[in-house]
Amino acid sequence: MKPALLCLALVFVSSMASAQALWRDVPAGSTPAEVSQRIAEARPADPATQAQTPQALLEIPGVEIAGGEFAVRFLFEDERLQSVVLRADTGSPEAARALAQRVYTSLRARYGLELSSTSRGAGPPSLAMDRRWLFRRTTVRLQVVDGNSVVVTYGVQPERRSNAL
Repeated sequence: MKPALLCLALVFVSSMASAQALWRDVPAGSTPAEVSQRIAEARPADPATQAQTPQALLEIPGVEIAGGEFAVRFLFEDERLQSVVLRADTGSPEAARALAQRVYTSLRARYGLELSSTSRGAGPPSLAMDRRWLFRRTTVRLQVVDGNSVVVTYGVQPERRSNAL
């Protein structure tokens, strides 16, 4: 009896340890109720936002991060959390770049060196930013989009499929 309980406990602990944690350590695959329980300020998303795919069932209108005001959207597929998108719209490309640099510094301190660093063709290269991290099967992407917006996306790493015969 004791070995069976020990095995059950180990399976439970290992399943919790392998969960992909997204923003604020909310596990990927959480239901909207589980996200609301972990993050009290999350509220039902605007109906127009809910109509998009993947569905943003929950949102936070404003969270201060690195001196910027970010809107947070929790994106679900089949009632399971797939990604969290934070977006701050600034007044200028320079303000967006400065905010992105502060967020980059924070992300780098938490996740280490990024996997990639690319500049996109839109706008001057000095204003473009697109950085990615992979941390415990969670992807984190920092972008400056449309020149004036900073977007941070936390998502699940797709499962690798083996082509072995």
